[in-house]
Parts: sequence; structure tokens; C-alpha cells
Amino acid sequence: MKTVLAFFKRKVEPSNNVEEYSKYIERMGAQDYIESTRKYLDYIEDHLRHVAQAFSELSDACDGKEHWVGDDWSWHTFKNEVVAHDISKLSRFEFVQYRDNFFPVKDSDKEASGFTEAWDHHKENNHHHHETASNYMDIVHMVIDWMAMSYKFGGCPYEFYLKQKPKMMISSEFHEYAELLFKHLLEYRCKANKP
Repeated sequence: MKTVLAFFKRKVEPSNNVEEYSKYIERMGAQDYIESTRKYLDYIEDHLRHVAQAFSELSDACDGKEHWVGDDWSWHTFKNEVVAHDISKLSRFEFVQYRDNFFPVKDSDKEASGFTEAWDHHKENNHHHHETASNYMDIVHMVIDWMAMSYKFGGCPYEFYLKQKPKMMISSEFHEYAELLFKHLLEYRCKANKP
């Protein structure tokens, strides 16, 4: 068994000293794509951490106010959905397309990324976007996603919502529910900041 495992071990430890590999080739072309892929994976991982943080904060803000927090089955079901947030970004239908669009190595990568189709696939498989939200829990997911983005990029998720509201394709009831969630969040944040 040890010999089989030894076969799969890296024969040469990586080095930052390029001259150890070749005196003629300074950098392999694939290295740019490897670095681009790492940056994109780091971005996804960072977003998922923020989604977990937003889920925790919104759960606390809605505790005692919304049924999905007070009902054990609903909360755990919802938690499992949040755990799967954006997993389609790692699929063959989205991964390279998103990487090439947002972390291109060359301009031609972005132009030929196929991002539009990947974005359509993402919305069809992740209903935390207003284009495909179809129930109240999708609205909760949407608010969590906006909160997560605000942790990364700053700004206020409610202000972002207000800017997007005129072009959002959701019902008036869904708008009311989103605003109620933001009200719970604001009250929770105000209480947390009080001495």
C-alpha cells in the first residue's frame, strides 16, 4: 500500500525559484490560468463564509418574529438550503465561464466566456435572485445574499435593494416581505449597538 501512495506523491516539491525548473522558460502559460482559478475559488470561498455569517445574523434578527426561525424543522431545512448556496458555481455549466468573465487572463477570455448562458443557468438553479424567486424563502435567501455581498464590498444591503427595486421582477407581497426582513435586521443591529 505504501508504494501505491508513494506513486501519487509529488516527486519535486514546488519552488518559487524558476531556474530550478528550466533555464529557458520563465513562466508556463497555464500558470496564469491556475492563478486566475485560485483567485476565483478564493472569491467563492469568501462569499460562502459571508453567506454563513449573514444567515446567522438574519436568523438572530428574525428569532421570535418569523416562522422559519421559530419552527425547528423549517429552520433546519432552510439551513440545509443555505449550506448549498451557489454550489452551481462549481459546475461545468458555470465555473470556467464565471472565472473567464470575472478573472480573465486575456481580454479574449472574457469576450468568449459564455457568461450569459452561465448566468442563466445560475439563476435557474439558485432562486436567490429576483428573476427566479418564487416563494417567501427565496426572498430570505435573496436578502442573505445581499447581506453577504455588503460584508465583502461595503454598503447597506437595504439601500442596494431600494436601488434595484424598480427593476425587480417579484410580486408586491415579496417586496413587502423583503422590507419586513430588513426592518427586523435594522432593529437587531440597533439593539446590538446599544450599550
